[in-house]
Amino acid sequence: MAASEGDGNGWVVSDAGDRRWGRFGAAGLLLRAADPTDPDTPLVLLQHRAVWTASGDTWALPGGARDSYEDAPVAALRETEEEAEIRPSDVVVRAEVVTHRMPGTVWHRPGLDMRHAAEMMRRMRPDQRHDEEPDGHPGEATGDAGGSGGGRLRTIPPLVQESADAVEWTYTTVIADAPRALETVPNNESLELRWVPETLVTELPLMPAFAQAWANGLRTEPVELVVDVANVLGSRPDGWWKDRAGSTTRLLDELGTGMPRTLVLPEGFGWVARAHAVIEGAARAAEHEGPFVLHRAAGSGDDAIVDLATELDGGSRRVVVVTADRGLRDRVPEGVLVVGPRALLG
Repeated sequence: MAASEGDGNGWVVSDAGDRRWGRFGAAGLLLRAADPTDPDTPLVLLQHRAVWTASGDTWALPGGARDSYEDAPVAALRETEEEAEIRPSDVVVRAEVVTHRMPGTVWHRPGLDMRHAAEMMRRMRPDQRHDEEPDGHPGEATGDAGGSGGGRLRTIPPLVQESADAVEWTYTTVIADAPRALETVPNNESLELRWVPETLVTELPLMPAFAQAWANGLRTEPVELVVDVANVLGSRPDGWWKDRAGSTTRLLDELGTGMPRTLVLPEGFGWVARAHAVIEGAARAAEHEGPFVLHRAAGSGDDAIVDLATELDGGSRRVVVVTADRGLRDRVPEGVLVVGPRALLG
């Protein structure tokens, strides 16, 4: 897909001379999908960046500059569609987190040090070279770019400060899930697009900024989810009390379509590898053929949840209970994490 020409193209330059692409900041998409061979380890879509890009020949996330009218998710989804031909409608956004900040001022007409440009062109694959004028007319004399039969580099204009007003450049990582490892089609900004198991991400030569963000909490941990269905159901005033069993079935089917999935935790992220739903009272008549393991409590639902969480605690996955019930929160084992319904409902 061709890249759009918005108003975000340009650089923010710090007082120290560091440059970041995107007049209004930048955003990238951290897209996960289930690995059929390993339920505890999701796949992550990574981009092997073309040599001519910033930090070229490294691996990072699809993404790019934000335009003035875009929020981070819109920008990240647009960039991913341009760079991988993944449609925004095929993914579900879970969260966004600012992973980098830098103060500076805005500059336009991006330029490169000519020695760097020559080295960049020397390393570029033949099918990615652009060292000759397309119409056969040479640009300003810049010297041979490194052995392409005498071709001359196109003129690269210098950076010009657009405003002396201070701005803060940010990079926002948008966390999202795909229903499966979607097919991708790279554009000229990529050498390759690859779905990589999370455990193998650090084995690739990562873009330094992405390597730092990844190490600072973007990776998930495997989660075993226990849902207090009565509490989650009661958090939405949609008439559930008129038909508890039917409303419970609809809720579980709705939540099940997004499994497995990324879950936002108080500190970091979890990958829901397995999910349990505890139902009680009239809701025990509910049916569900999706990913949730149903537990029909013979008596108190809270008692059943405590028993289940205690049984699962200490295993290979982090046990997370979904409830807003403070009394229940105080009863689960110390090693069990509790999050509210909003973490699951979005």
